[in-house]
Amino acid sequence: MTDETRDPFAPHDETWYDRPLDYRHVIYEADHENHLAKITLNRPEAMNALNRALLGELMHAFKTAERDVSINAVLVKGAGRCFSAGYDLGPGATRNLADMGSQYVGVSQWPRYVTQMWWQIWELSKVVVAQVHGYALAGGSEFAAMCDLVVATPDCQFGYPVVRAMGVDMFWFPWLLPMRKAHEMVFTGDSLTGEEAYRLGMINYCVPAEHIDEFAETFAKRVALMPWQLATLYKRNLKKAYEVQGIRTAIEFGAQHVLHMAGETEYARKMNELFVQVPLREYLTQRDGRYRDYRAAEQAILDRVQREGEAWKKVAEPARPKKEE
Repeated sequence: MTDETRDPFAPHDETWYDRPLDYRHVIYEADHENHLAKITLNRPEAMNALNRALLGELMHAFKTAERDVSINAVLVKGAGRCFSAGYDLGPGATRNLADMGSQYVGVSQWPRYVTQMWWQIWELSKVVVAQVHGYALAGGSEFAAMCDLVVATPDCQFGYPVVRAMGVDMFWFPWLLPMRKAHEMVFTGDSLTGEEAYRLGMINYCVPAEHIDEFAETFAKRVALMPWQLATLYKRNLKKAYEVQGIRTAIEFGAQHVLHMAGETEYARKMNELFVQVPLREYLTQRDGRYRDYRAAEQAILDRVQREGEAWKKVAEPARPKKEE
């Protein structure tokens, strides 16, 4: 049916989510024996960059799992090298967006749109477990931040490097990290490894890459032992506790104002012009190169301090008396 003849008062009802669609960019599997749905982001050739097609399919898959009364939990992961390298920056990748929120058109349309989209995971009646490897950057970090539980590899990267030039769509940092580390990530654009994220309490488990598939599925099956009706009550109560503390107000304020205001700064305008003038790799080199240089210098100092400290400990240790023959 064409747009001209479609009945405007016949939207998709809940039965639209009764079964998976013929997805192109996600893989949906329902393990009814273990009450677990598995969703895999399946754009490995693009490092699972989040374009409009993938996002639309992803949200449909989540709601399909939600409609299935035999499913108690959802495990989501990425195919190939990483979980997701972020939003697709290709031409037109985020135009003609799937209908998942306000149709407001204006300077803050995109951040308001994605924030409303990710809230759907927050509101989902099923527990969502994220399995993260490789990269979870920018939009990928927003996605992981909205999942209920997270398992990651030690060397994966959680980060939002676009703060160096464009601003932030979803300001999740102060809700998942200690204050000082949240400040550092925002002011430098640096990423956290999975090992650091686990140490700081941002994720639930840190598991080597060769074991993460087995562990994440086992963990998700254990979570899925609880009937979803019971888990939903607990999830709603947990989420409401954070909402009372202001998480929705803070994130939605950022979506409506912060990204737009950041884009109006002189440096951001210059970088936005550069973005459309040069290849993406060159743009990223100019945006991130100096930060990497200073980070390498910082790490060299920390390594030196550690070596000197270990050497001093050896000098300072008292000599152990020899055992008597």
